Amino acid sequence: MKEIDESDLRLVILGCFRYSLGRMTYMPSHTVNVIKNFKEIFKEHDWKSFIKEIDECDRLGMDCDKRTWLELKEFAHGMLQQNSK
Repeated sequence: MKEIDESDLRLVILGCFRYSLGRMTYMPSHTVNVIKNFKEIFKEHDWKSFIKEIDECDRLGMDCDKRTWLELKEFAHGMLQQNSK
């Protein structure tokens, strides 16, 4: 099996995030889990983008999806704090 480099993986996950934002399926929770599992590949501007895009999204999905996105937003804030030390 061919390996994927971090840069490509990062772009695929960012695309998955944008696709999943606002969906009412299993994708939001799966996407957030993947982001957390591969947190080391994201840059400061990625964490800021997650926060900004979640804030600007008009509909985050059902209540369970909204909780998932707000959890990612909180996690992103934590990553920004951690990286600023």
